[in-house]
Amino acid sequence: MAESDMPFVILIDTNAMAALSLYVETCTSANLSLGVTIDELKRKFEGKGISAEYVQWKQGGINEGYKVFKYLKSKIEKFDTVQIWFSLLSEIELLDVFLDRTFDQELTRKGIPYRIRRKKPFRVQIDFNYDEKIAKYWEDIKEKLSEEGIEFDNPEKESDAIQNIIEIAKIVARYVALEPVDLYLYASGIYLRADEIYTYDGEFRNIINEKEKKIYLPEGVH
Repeated sequence: MAESDMPFVILIDTNAMAALSLYVETCTSANLSLGVTIDELKRKFEGKGISAEYVQWKQGGINEGYKVFKYLKSKIEKFDTVQIWFSLLSEIELLDVFLDRTFDQELTRKGIPYRIRRKKPFRVQIDFNYDEKIAKYWEDIKEKLSEEGIEFDNPEKESDAIQNIIEIAKIVARYVALEPVDLYLYASGIYLRADEIYTYDGEFRNIINEKEKKIYLPEGVH
């Protein structure tokens, strides 16, 4: 590990965390430890008789999640102290991603075709246990990551954090054209003095790299 008095600070955005959660979920479903490769996961699923189409459908997101996992593990091994942050705003977005997954699974189970499912016509008509399907699922994901030494916190829990982030966002908005959520995350990265922001949003990454060379956003997809 590198010797340093300063922690290495990482901010993860919603799409990266969503991919990571999908990877963790898939490893759990396959009864494999975190860190297994995508090829190992695919062989495991195919061995269970799961259709190649299903594996292919999920493989992109799983592969991205695997890269996030390996990235975080590499930083933890390299630095004495690593701080991993995940915004409450991103967490709200992530819970909505989990809702979409749950609705899709329920509609698939009921035999609703994809062309209808993608229009999300039944969101208020499907009854399911939120605590079990969403809240507990998220807690289980965090617990499994914690077992691998990957723990993160919300910057908004710090005193006056939201107010400071908003003030930074107001300044950034004068110079950078970003969507509101991206603007908030970028301002959060500045507030946290993040060394790296991990995102799979290409437009978000390109704009920030152009405007702020001190914050490096990894390509994510290689």
